[in-house]
Amino acid sequence: MSSRRNKILGSVAGSGAVAVRGAAEALFSVAGKGLLDEGAREGLRRAMVENTTAVVDAFAPGLSLGAQATAKIIVDQGGKQAGALVAQEAARQAGQAALADGASAAVAKTLTREVMKTAGREVLKGAGKAAGVGFVIDGAFGAYEGVTAYQRGEMTRKEAIAHAAQEASTGAVATGAGVLLAAGLVAVTGGAAAPLVFAVGAGGAIGAKQVLRRLVGRVSSKILVRAVPDGSQTG
Repeated sequence: MSSRRNKILGSVAGSGAVAVRGAAEALFSVAGKGLLDEGAREGLRRAMVENTTAVVDAFAPGLSLGAQATAKIIVDQGGKQAGALVAQEAARQAGQAALADGASAAVAKTLTREVMKTAGREVLKGAGKAAGVGFVIDGAFGAYEGVTAYQRGEMTRKEAIAHAAQEASTGAVATGAGVLLAAGLVAVTGGAAAPLVFAVGAGGAIGAKQVLRRLVGRVSSKILVRAVPDGSQTG
């Protein structure tokens, strides 16, 4: 997969991750902060950032250089507002519950539950949007590859269509996974700078795409081998 294509895929996932950072921080404040101690959180954050940044540098060199500027733009355009919107919606619903039962303990529990529900919904929505964009982008690349391979006689029409579908579906899964990985890291370890969240989302998506392509390739190879009589492979 080309460096240019990796950069586009990584940018989509990284941008989506920064966009849901506020919602992920809300999840940390109500639930995630009790899962690990500070040392464990810092160790996990450092390991995740180092690994995903290494993936970005290996498969999309140059992308990390623009991550800080890109992340800042996303934050300025509304990334910071996500956490506030989550809190406002949760507080509104908790306030309604307070009027209904008048019990402070119940209100606190309701507030926590509503924050988790609303924040989780925002994270999934962001991952879904990124997956949709990834589907379109990788589908377009896959279609181009399939058409050119068909014209060169390297693929049949059916194989070209299957290739485009595989690229589109794996692109969607990879970009969505990148957003969820970054959001999960923030939800467990706490707030992180936007460029770091961008790097985790981008690296997670690119890494996931590499793994998915290998898995799909192995499955396709096994299917082709089984389809040939006597186990002989096609030349």
